[in-house]
Amino acid sequence: MKPTERLGAFAASCATAEFDRKIMDNAAFCWLDAFGLGLLAKDEPTVAAMAAISEGSGAARGAWLWASGGKAALASAVEANATAVHGHFHDDSDYSSWSHPGSLIVPPAVSLSDAGGQRVDAALRGIIAGYAAVDWLGADETVARGLISNGIRTSPTLGTIGAAATGAAILGISPEQAANAIGIATSITGGLLEPVRVGSDEWRIQNAHAARGGILAAELAAREVIGARSALDGPKGLLSSYARMDAVPPEWDRDPNPDAVVRAVAKPYATLGDNMSAAIAAKLLFDDRVDHQRIRSITITLWRPYSEYPGTDFRGPFVRSAQAMASTVFAVGAMLSKGRLTYAENDTGRDDPDILRLAKVATIEPDDVGDAEDSRITLTMEDGSTVTRHSREAARTLLYHDRDRARLLFAERAQSVGFARERANAMTDAVFGFIDGGPDPQISKLLANFLGRDCDL
Repeated sequence: MKPTERLGAFAASCATAEFDRKIMDNAAFCWLDAFGLGLLAKDEPTVAAMAAISEGSGAARGAWLWASGGKAALASAVEANATAVHGHFHDDSDYSSWSHPGSLIVPPAVSLSDAGGQRVDAALRGIIAGYAAVDWLGADETVARGLISNGIRTSPTLGTIGAAATGAAILGISPEQAANAIGIATSITGGLLEPVRVGSDEWRIQNAHAARGGILAAELAAREVIGARSALDGPKGLLSSYARMDAVPPEWDRDPNPDAVVRAVAKPYATLGDNMSAAIAAKLLFDDRVDHQRIRSITITLWRPYSEYPGTDFRGPFVRSAQAMASTVFAVGAMLSKGRLTYAENDTGRDDPDILRLAKVATIEPDDVGDAEDSRITLTMEDGSTVTRHSREAARTLLYHDRDRARLLFAERAQSVGFARERANAMTDAVFGFIDGGPDPQISKLLANFLGRDCDL
């Protein structure tokens, strides 16, 4: 079976497959995490600009815009919501694909279900299909690293295809049509790493464009548009042209695994995923009440692939917020001095003397032994003493949510931008209530109730 056909068959099967509670729960965690981040980013300039453009698109087959509370046509809503989720670089990560499925998969799943009058079950199934697809496409990092080595960013490149799988599951199209959707999405996908390296703004739009492109591919396939069945593995396909790989990875000979949604890694802080373990270790040191004014030098042990990712080694000057978000030493400096790492630190804290002083005395040592979740920070103090913390000493639920963590985070994020905690809790109760056997709410009504808007459905 060709890879496009295998992925298409899997996506189509997600429309009716039986998923256990753990998988459905984690799909809900991903939804709530992404939705909350979309609310937090409402005032970021690129997010606001995309929302303004989208609100002018009309509301035919309309879907809700999470950051503004308006409505737009489906394609524009997907793009605006994906921009918002990705706006602070705070969305979750998938290790296999080195991508951020929270902004690539959740907005298409929820907005397509919203516009189509569908219910929570449809959205969760779409999320499961999409997360499994991008995880499978990464081929246990093999394809992901091939793309990265050639200057191709994995999120928008694999994300378009993952979003197509999401769309195929929600639309309930046939395996043949779903394979066409995968072929179409693969043929229109792509994105460069240069924006992340230099700290410009269009990396946010890359993921938004991918999310929108995937839904377009699924809708075209539903209307019998034919996609290249060799788009993934053909002589001029994604593997050979983008990843420069000569052979299909063995992971593609197996079906995608719905458990990918369980393995998705939430990002507790607004920084590049590559910096997350270092930021966590730095937060432990801050919580230990280490006096950052007495720090003489900082040694950061970081997984080598992360230390080599474009942008992580940037040491300033931090002219743009994206440069700060990508920089490991900035993330560590902010956490050691402030004990927090939100978008505000990356934006308004770029000239903070405490952060800049700590960034200047920090050294990154690539680690060939650990993995993505391993970082050790050793501080040398003025008196010559040292103190060390490791990222794995932190609570596991920082990265892998449970119901309590998902509920709390969503409520806090919603409340921080003006929504009553009761509305946030009502939304999480409705989603988890369905998983526990309760009624299956209509997405548009669920969002309208949360946003405080009238809904004509």
